[in-house]
Amino acid sequence: MRCLTLAIIVLQLALQHASATVGVLDIDDLLRSDLQQHLSTPSEDHPYAPWSHKPYCMTSSYLPTLGQKYCVYISNTTGPHGLSLIFPPRSAHLALEYLDDNPLDNFLTQKDAERLYFGGQPWKIVDIPGKAKGVVATRKIKMYETFMVDQAAVVVDMGAEKALSEAENKKLMKRAVDQLLVPAMIRDMSSAHSGKSHEGENDGDGEEEGSLEEAIMKTNAYGSTVAEVSSRALYPLISRINHACNPNSFVLFSRAGVSMAIKAYRDIEAGEEITVSYLRRTMIAQAEEKIMELAKAYKLDEAIVLAEESVELIKEEGVWSMLTDEYAMLAMLWLEKGDKEKAEAYGEKTHRLLSDLGFLGIGEDREAWKLETLLKNIGGLGGIGQLWKKGPLRG
Repeated sequence: MRCLTLAIIVLQLALQHASATVGVLDIDDLLRSDLQQHLSTPSEDHPYAPWSHKPYCMTSSYLPTLGQKYCVYISNTTGPHGLSLIFPPRSAHLALEYLDDNPLDNFLTQKDAERLYFGGQPWKIVDIPGKAKGVVATRKIKMYETFMVDQAAVVVDMGAEKALSEAENKKLMKRAVDQLLVPAMIRDMSSAHSGKSHEGENDGDGEEEGSLEEAIMKTNAYGSTVAEVSSRALYPLISRINHACNPNSFVLFSRAGVSMAIKAYRDIEAGEEITVSYLRRTMIAQAEEKIMELAKAYKLDEAIVLAEESVELIKEEGVWSMLTDEYAMLAMLWLEKGDKEKAEAYGEKTHRLLSDLGFLGIGEDREAWKLETLLKNIGGLGGIGQLWKKGPLRG
């Protein structure tokens, strides 16, 4: 029931911001609590179940990935707008368990969710001079308040970009958007399309098919990890938030990588634009990638030095949410070096920060502190979690 309630809430928000010409939604179907179960196995009426449409595929003709398929898989029972995956078949199969990744369960208690949405939406999408669209607060948002949640509408395996041609990638992107429940909610993220409806047509005068959708994805998507696949994920509401070098908010990803939330760094006043930092996430991600390379090469001392430098950089920038991966990596590296005391110290810092930021459950469901359990469960936190989960440092 909690999942159904959230779906109705976010659907209402989606319809508020979608074009008036998005088409007719079958609300009765959306409200059926047995819909996911009904579509979970193939039948005469739903031959491609659990997917809503026949997968649409492209096959790589490049030598390094020759024969590799990338297909569009649509689940229109996931979230209020549906979910499109552009994945290889095996990865899509592994992603099935994440299709019910409910933001409410990840980030909010039922009481918090009711207060947040039924008590008045604390933000709105508006025109921002010089930035097209943006998001502003409609009331005071308190420091560390979780005030926006969203589910991905399109998730693309980053490997597709290299395995397929530009034209093939664009065709997959267009199909991925076309078959969502509310395609205009994605296309209206481009000012060139906002308010128009030409679904099924080319993107504009002389433009290659899928150019609009691909441009929106590259401009607005966040890096995520879904079913252990490094991906780009597009969140229809959260992607409206603009970048700032000194942001007042930060993002939280669910462990499955499909759901996302926004938390306030500090108090945000009514009328103030809500901002996050894309650049800092990119810089830290690049440092994290180098740390993992060193760790995989078993250059533990070099990896520790770089991770500690990264911690200091994050502290200087004040982007506290980014410390979690660095602390977890340092705990893992010191444990591998045999220094349990330092590993425990960084593990405790990781747990405390993850708990404060809402990653370790909510209310009475918060996880208890234990180093081994923490390192085992960080698989959803990105590359560092996958490094430990797959065990390259543990033989």
